[in-house]
Amino acid sequence: MKINKIAPLLTVTVLVIATLACNLGAGKAPANETPAQEDTSSSGTTATEAPAVGNDGSSGACDNPLLPIKAGASWTYKITGPVPDTFTRAILAVNADGFTDKDSFGSGVTRESQWKCENGNLIALNPDNGTSSSINAEGVSLDFQTVELTGVTLPAVMNPGDSWSQFISLAGTETINDQVIPATNQTTTSCTAVGVESVTVEAGTFDAMRFDCQTVINILITMNGSDIPATLNLNSSNWHAENIGLIKTVSTGDAYDSTVELISYSIP
Repeated sequence: MKINKIAPLLTVTVLVIATLACNLGAGKAPANETPAQEDTSSSGTTATEAPAVGNDGSSGACDNPLLPIKAGASWTYKITGPVPDTFTRAILAVNADGFTDKDSFGSGVTRESQWKCENGNLIALNPDNGTSSSINAEGVSLDFQTVELTGVTLPAVMNPGDSWSQFISLAGTETINDQVIPATNQTTTSCTAVGVESVTVEAGTFDAMRFDCQTVINILITMNGSDIPATLNLNSSNWHAENIGLIKTVSTGDAYDSTVELISYSIP
């Protein structure tokens, strides 16, 4: 397979990982970082002692007002842009300090990840379990591990003017028609909360917190002994409604203008 056919495919697939990850949470730092300090808030929990899973399949450690984490919850979205599609995001399982989610696209692509929760903060691509994220499609599969992770994606408390950032470094392989290609992906995202706005999508009209993010994705694949770098720059506006989750995302940049809108949802 020619390099000029492989690189765009890798780019689009990694964009799927990064774009979806930007819409979710934050949590535990890697082992080489300073351990979290004890939380003395009224919740009565600490960063190392998460509450047990409740009878409704939720976890107190994952209690975020802008994204309900409950086993069996699901959201269906439509994507408009260069690669139009639909996908359903489902919470497969919730434990005392994390959860597993899965995206299933109409095109047949699937993405599954482990997440970590701490006091309402959620973190994507959990480094504690080795394989952090996987994507599968016809003739293509990706298997990445998180090698470095800092910052927050979706904080437990968000007020207008608040800012936060996250850095994720992934390393792994992409397999295309049985050809294994080493790849790395370093993503830096910086976000700022704007305020509550009224947003109308197919699922209805919602009062949702808007936060804007700038994302830089540095991709490097190695093929036939040669390194092939690429850099992608994305800007996104995201709207999350209390007790419902992601309502809408509008992304622009580097020929990847797209919109994700909520079609329907089910939260136990």
